[in-house]
Amino acid sequence: MCGRFALHHPNDEIHEQFQVQHPEFLFEPRYNIAPTQTIAVLTADWRLVGMKWGLVPRWSKDGKPFINARGETIAEKPSFRDNFKSRRIIVPCSGFYEWQAEGKQRLPFYIRMKDGRPFGIGAVYEPGEVPTVAMVTTAANAVLSPFHDRMPVIVHPADYALWLGAPDAASLLRPFPPEAMEAYPVSTRVNGVKDDDPGLIEPERRGLFG
Repeated sequence: MCGRFALHHPNDEIHEQFQVQHPEFLFEPRYNIAPTQTIAVLTADWRLVGMKWGLVPRWSKDGKPFINARGETIAEKPSFRDNFKSRRIIVPCSGFYEWQAEGKQRLPFYIRMKDGRPFGIGAVYEPGEVPTVAMVTTAANAVLSPFHDRMPVIVHPADYALWLGAPDAASLLRPFPPEAMEAYPVSTRVNGVKDDDPGLIEPERRGLFG
């Protein structure tokens, strides 16, 4: 799954990496982005806009948001199926966090690409006065499996147009190759949402993984 992530690459680099044609949402570097916050997303018409993380179906009575959607069932679930058909988006990301239990502690790890480049997470959105977003997940690869049995669907750059515009993107609902990724331990300060600074992604001396 994905419950916290970072986007700290410069706007210009994100625009180039994601072929943004209409940069309507400019962002400041963030190192601890949490659900319910506004995030940058790439739409099918290659706009970079802001949407709220936590998808709320239009028919929802309790307003409970979904931050993730399982790729295995996304085409069938009423909360997501229409959005998966025609409202797929990409969430630019510098890296994301997962946690490992050690006794009573939950120790955070930062997951990113080995080459340090930003990457795109497949997502869907619900339209409305404030559009809302859920990131799509799949089975964990070898880098993520020590922490969780799920991971975000990471869309290869060559598949951006397919994810955003193809009638069927089910073939992209797969784990990303683990050899391109790494995970390392970081400060427990990321466990709370109030801290948001570059120190959160600095390696801790608990031993490196990935």
